[in-house]
Amino acid sequence: MIDSIARWRHYFIRIRTNLKAPAQVDYFRPNSLAEALMFAERGGMRIAAGCTDLFPATQQQRLPGPILDITGIQALRGVSRTGNSYRIGATTTWTDIVRADLPPAFDALKQAALEVGAVQIQNSGTVAGNLCNASPAADGVPPLLALDASVELQSNRGVRSLPLGDFLTGVRQTALQPGEI
Repeated sequence: MIDSIARWRHYFIRIRTNLKAPAQVDYFRPNSLAEALMFAERGGMRIAAGCTDLFPATQQQRLPGPILDITGIQALRGVSRTGNSYRIGATTTWTDIVRADLPPAFDALKQAALEVGAVQIQNSGTVAGNLCNASPAADGVPPLLALDASVELQSNRGVRSLPLGDFLTGVRQTALQPGEI
């Protein structure tokens, strides 16, 4: 028993000494879209909302460049109806989708929202994050494609809208241009 404790302690210490010191990363959390666009215009920013994929990825590598956290921008969160269409904000979580008063045409999206990870992930993971990761396994993409969704991209140069199928250009690749949110 004592021998196995000594071995465990040695193993534990060896693991701890192999850990890398965390890198220093610039982190920006604006409260308005105008402020976020100002930071995005600087270039090289990694836009983050729920961070459900960003932070787990740091197990293999360091955080990529400065982080622009858009979760503080209330104008980007929620579901609203405008005329004959619905608008889903970039920081709208999967839990927000499940709770939203949406017509039956959105049932597949609500079901996909329930399939996104555990409840903790649904509470912080965002629809836009799911799209911008451009993962082939993204739960939200099929129902949004079926709904003929488009993506609104904004920069200091203006706003442009792309069909979701055109926004997703490949595995982990999108049509998001520098300076756009």
